[in-house]
Amino acid sequence: MGGEWLVRASGMNLAGKPIHADFLLDFTLAWLLGIGFQYFSIAPMRDITPAQGLWAAVKADTSSIVSFQIGLFAGMWLYQEILFAPGLAKTTAAYWLLMQLAVIVGFFTAWPVNGWLIRAGWKERM
Repeated sequence: MGGEWLVRASGMNLAGKPIHADFLLDFTLAWLLGIGFQYFSIAPMRDITPAQGLWAAVKADTSSIVSFQIGLFAGMWLYQEILFAPGLAKTTAAYWLLMQLAVIVGFFTAWPVNGWLIRAGWKERM
């Protein structure tokens, strides 16, 4: 939620349209936090060096986060550009309710990818 206001305050834009924090900050922060969480679960379980643990965490989390973000952004695009064009203001309760529904869409797009990562041995079963 803080990223939305940060990007809005900065006035950043892409192709003349304001950049949504959901696109830039959310992905970056989710990816970095995800790698951190994966590192601290993978490295001790496998008893590997820090460099190996970092690489394993990057492998385990990148496709997972990308698949989640695809579902999240698709859900957001649907309600911001199709259902409520030209989009809901970020200051409305409806925006944040629909954001939660987009998060659920992201969960379901990441589910099969995470299953594959576990079967492939890139991610630890928790």
